[in-house]
Amino acid sequence: MLKAIGGQNYRALDVDPGRYPGLEVERFDLCRDIFDLVPDSCDLIVHNHVLEHIECNYTAVLTRLAHALTATGTMLFSVPILSGHFSDELVNASPDEKIARFGSMLHVRRFGRDFVEETIGMIFRIPERYDLTAFFSETELEEVNIPPRHWQKYTGASVFRVQRTDLRL
Repeated sequence: MLKAIGGQNYRALDVDPGRYPGLEVERFDLCRDIFDLVPDSCDLIVHNHVLEHIECNYTAVLTRLAHALTATGTMLFSVPILSGHFSDELVNASPDEKIARFGSMLHVRRFGRDFVEETIGMIFRIPERYDLTAFFSETELEEVNIPPRHWQKYTGASVFRVQRTDLRL
């Protein structure tokens, strides 16, 4: 869908493009290649459930992505927000050791609902309270299959919408 909208300007990027055969995905490592992004060059950046996997400073990544946005550009992203605390653990270990430590999903960071303001909210201006019903009717939310438990609190289904002007750093 995004490729149809963006046409020639659309770029699909991933650290492992081989996982997407035939989709013209380019290799891009958010930890190594982020500094190659041209400032003021992207109208839309979308990344869903990526930050919990990257083994580097996620604040630097989000800041560089925000700088790549045009003045009217938007970044849409989500992270798995779980109840409770935040944790962040980068380790030098073999792939097997990392799987043993973090599980097969290899989440090196855990975003906790109790610390959204102290994590994402320290990087971007975000609403103190997530509330989809402020923008959409219950009928609209039901029509697109968003369960009520995701309507009025930060969860793993929450989408952050930020612009360069929302950057607090």
